Amino acid sequence: MTTSAPVPRVDLTAEEAHELDRLTQHVEACATALEQARTALGEAAGRIAAGHGRGGPAAVAARVGWSRQHVSTLTAAHRRQQPEQDAA
Repeated sequence: MTTSAPVPRVDLTAEEAHELDRLTQHVEACATALEQARTALGEAAGRIAAGHGRGGPAAVAARVGWSRQHVSTLTAAHRRQQPEQDAA
């Protein structure tokens, strides 16, 4: 087995380090925003589908490109949360 010497790590310039740090923070912020948007979309999909009763999940699923089963699950979750919100 042949082993090679480890590749030495170079020092980044202050500008390079700053650019990478800035972009890393931007990616993390975008990931957080995306997760929040997905959560909001799921909650809205469940609420809207529940408001339309039968046929609601199919209409919402077609609009957002999700499966009817997924939207039905979101609808059921929304309905389960309703009594909790009414009591609060």
